[in-house]
Amino acid sequence: MRAIVGTAGHIDHGKSALVRALTGIEPDRLPEERERGISIELGFAHLELEGGERVGVVDVPGHERFIRQMLAGAHGFDLVLIVVAADDGVMPQTEEHFDIVHLLGVRRAIFVITKADAVSPEHIDQVREEIEILAAGTPFETSPVVAASALRGDGIEQLRALIRETLEGLQPRGGAAPSGALLRIPVDRVFVMKGHGVVVTGTALSGSVTVGSEVRVLPSGKSARVREVQVHGVPSTSAGEGQRVALNLSGLDKDDVVRGDSIAGGSADIVTSRVDARVEIRPSAGRSLESHTTVRLHHGTRETMARLIWLDGVREVEPRASAYAQLVTAEPVVACIGDRFVIRDQTAQRTLGGGTVLVARAERHRVARQKLAPCLEAVEKGDAASRLSAILQMSSALALEAAEAALAAGISVETLAQIAVADPRIVALPSAASPALVMSAARSAEYRQQLVAAVAAHHREHPNLPGVDLEHLRGALRPVLEARLFRMIADDLVAARSLARRGNLVHDPAHAPRLGGADDELAVRVLGRLREAGTMPPVLKDLADELRVDLKRAGTVAGVLVERGEAVKVLPDMFFARETVEKMAAALREHLSREGEITASGFRDLISASRKYCIPLLDYFDRSGLTMRVGDVRKLRRA
Repeated sequence: MRAIVGTAGHIDHGKSALVRALTGIEPDRLPEERERGISIELGFAHLELEGGERVGVVDVPGHERFIRQMLAGAHGFDLVLIVVAADDGVMPQTEEHFDIVHLLGVRRAIFVITKADAVSPEHIDQVREEIEILAAGTPFETSPVVAASALRGDGIEQLRALIRETLEGLQPRGGAAPSGALLRIPVDRVFVMKGHGVVVTGTALSGSVTVGSEVRVLPSGKSARVREVQVHGVPSTSAGEGQRVALNLSGLDKDDVVRGDSIAGGSADIVTSRVDARVEIRPSAGRSLESHTTVRLHHGTRETMARLIWLDGVREVEPRASAYAQLVTAEPVVACIGDRFVIRDQTAQRTLGGGTVLVARAERHRVARQKLAPCLEAVEKGDAASRLSAILQMSSALALEAAEAALAAGISVETLAQIAVADPRIVALPSAASPALVMSAARSAEYRQQLVAAVAAHHREHPNLPGVDLEHLRGALRPVLEARLFRMIADDLVAARSLARRGNLVHDPAHAPRLGGADDELAVRVLGRLREAGTMPPVLKDLADELRVDLKRAGTVAGVLVERGEAVKVLPDMFFARETVEKMAAALREHLSREGEITASGFRDLISASRKYCIPLLDYFDRSGLTMRVGDVRKLRRA
């Protein structure tokens, strides 16, 4: 069974003693802890359940000075044992720990009244009433309550059975989402083992790891190889989500990894310093929180200062209320959609609230840009397609890589492809079945309209040109897209026949280069001269001189004749009438079909032209696919 059971509660309420009674393992590792009789650091054990199943146990300190340690351990709890001493009842740290596990989204709880041997049954009933008041109106109000004595063993077997019963049917945290497939282990302990090197421990939030795996230390990005794996203190070849994991890492020095870092697999970018979230303010805050308040953020095992900025014009939020906010962190954090976090005041005296990450790699929102709430609500409450659509709408980039968008929306790339096929709000390129890039259909339509309109405007301004260069067009539109994305959109428009493409030029499918006024008359004269000259037309400069026109103007007119299909461009300054070229091609094909090959001199005799024209024409016929050169002869190219 992959699950983590954790403790919570006030100092000296018997959490560590309860863990010892349940597991037979001493969770207090430090000599100082044993001397003083209080937990200072996180303690770890494992619990053997009926049937040989083993679950991890994390024991947290109860003293208010060690809340940061408690938070570092509580992030991975599947079940929390909320411990209340029978002789004290509900105390301040009971309430704060209770708030924290609620904010961290712990789904299951058992209330344990410890030291039951020290008071009367009537006193235990009073403590039960206090627990009922504490849990009223929360997800834990129907959680079981058991009285126990770690000293005498009363209630321990009942508690062990309750733990197993409560954990039955526990669903994996990660599911099919990329964040679920991605290895993430927030590091809560680092030490060096003689003869082995660096060892890190933590609760695997998602993914899996095997001996020999290459992993990354985030946020630094340092690489390491997994030399050994232990699960709940037992050597293993692999470990994964919901397990207490120890990894012996090679390729690192002890200073390369610290508590608060994360061990991650794959290459996905999950490091961020800006997240959008739903933030809840708890009654313990004691006052409303204004926008731009500096808070102490606890996420995973990392603690960092952050600036809390309420979104959509909200200026402050009262206790017991929640709103959408952006958290800008002083240090980078490793985050994914759905992560839970806690915020405390700057002095670390009070828990202010907490929440859920909605956009893990958020962008800076301009003051003028409001109305984010509908998108964030879709991410928070919508189905997979709605989350993806909202993520794409909020992005300043027109398109996102499919893997990046899937991770942001908390879905797999396979699910993304299914959505792209079925949901009209999503556009995928090069195709929905094989998405490399995805974008909002609405934003895609706006950009495509802009692109088609820019091509039409170019035709109006330059009617004599065959089209507009793709790179020129990309640079002229806003936003300026990455070249690969722009080409994909242009190709998609061509496939839809909204545009046509010839080489690196795009144009309206109905566009034909046209001339006006005197140039129309000049085109008639140029074409007449080419037809008259037959197989030996004058080069462009001589043609311009003959017709007494500017060379550039003559070139423009000749180019339009080529686009119309009335002339053929063989060299930059050599043009033939279309019918002349067709006659030469027919004669050449007939000769090669009969004789098999032809030399340059033979072709010269065939068309009655000088070598000046024959070689360029033969090269043209090679390029056009009629002939191929074999040594010094040409042969007919066969399909």
